[in-house]
Amino acid sequence: MSKKARLSSSDDLLRENETTKDWVSQLPDDILINIISKLTLMEAARTCVLSSRWRYLWTFTTALDFDGIREILPRTKRYFREYKFVRWVNKVLVLHRGSNVSQFRVSFYLSSSLEGVITNWIYKALAKTVQNFELDFQYNSGHHYTFPQEIYNSLKGVRGLSSIKSLRSICLSAVNVTGEILEFFIHNCPLLDELCVKDSIDLVSLKVVGSSVRLNSLDIQYCSFMKDIEISTPNLFSFKYYGPKIELHIENVPQLVELSVRADHTVEDMFLVAPLVCYFPQLTMLELDSCNEVYKHFSNCELPKLIHLNLRVTIPNHECLVGLACIMKSCPSLQKLTLELQSSGRRIGKKTQQVPRCSHQHLKLVELHMFRGREIDLQLAFYIFENAAILGKMIVEPSNYMTRKEIRNCTQMLESKLPQGVELVIGSLYVSDYKHG
Repeated sequence: MSKKARLSSSDDLLRENETTKDWVSQLPDDILINIISKLTLMEAARTCVLSSRWRYLWTFTTALDFDGIREILPRTKRYFREYKFVRWVNKVLVLHRGSNVSQFRVSFYLSSSLEGVITNWIYKALAKTVQNFELDFQYNSGHHYTFPQEIYNSLKGVRGLSSIKSLRSICLSAVNVTGEILEFFIHNCPLLDELCVKDSIDLVSLKVVGSSVRLNSLDIQYCSFMKDIEISTPNLFSFKYYGPKIELHIENVPQLVELSVRADHTVEDMFLVAPLVCYFPQLTMLELDSCNEVYKHFSNCELPKLIHLNLRVTIPNHECLVGLACIMKSCPSLQKLTLELQSSGRRIGKKTQQVPRCSHQHLKLVELHMFRGREIDLQLAFYIFENAAILGKMIVEPSNYMTRKEIRNCTQMLESKLPQGVELVIGSLYVSDYKHG
């Protein structure tokens, strides 16, 4: 072989080595762990077979997301699901070598036999200076986990306090926890931005008070025995409350821009909304149950900064149209409107007053959920067509009670009055799919 031929062969071999070389594995451990932490736990564990370099890297993942609903339930027979889930979590916690965890999340259907096991998991999570902590035990499972007094007592010591200093968010679903324990976390976690509690039987009273409280987001939902909430903190950005009628005391919230309030009964909704009306002018997002009293509040105040409004229309009738006119007039900057049309089966009702026209210059997107094709549903859509000057899209999500034929008929009626340039989407399908389907 000539010298030139040998050189050419050598160059080809070098190029082949360059293209087949595992460049990813040459990256520093920190970068590889960061990549692995973006995978699910199951996916992360599978990387151990890639090479000897990867064998233990997954055990340093910073995301301990034990999603049993997604990972265990679909693949396991009913009677082995709990056993397999507990075995999986225990094994990962034993193998895990990282000292810091950005996320610790447990999502599964709770049974009473897991109380002691879960308590042990909490201890291990807190020992790893966790940042985002979530227990989601699916409130429809019928069981609740009670946050142990022994953990609360242990956290009061110097060592316990140091273990919660890194907490940024706490989310608890179907976990019985008292206001005293929540307030302890609020005042002793200097980085805590988000607190979310759903379906806690023990939560009766809660105070989020203090200029040093960093909390940005407070979300309290479906706590059946809740009686009062007091809020006075300058950093609160978002407040959501779904549940029974309570005493709500709120002041000193200059940063509040997102507000969601829903009562168990519409008649109680205004009792909750009344203390919040004075903050309407600073809001950019608002979610409410609508009723005649709500419409009156809109007629008496302006929401110049509101961009997104979500209204659950609990009693669809003629007053909804009048109320919608008030809303469009009071919210000149509104860009997105979501109406959830409840299936009360009521007729449109008697027209007690003329619906005023109100041309709106910023509304671009409208969503109509649980649309049933009733007269009031269509009237609301037509009113928006006539008054939203720059409307770009309307999304209509049909109710499950509607037949395909009813959906086709409603689509034709909506299309007949659809302004030029407006996109109409029925569910996940475009109007053209119904026309030619």
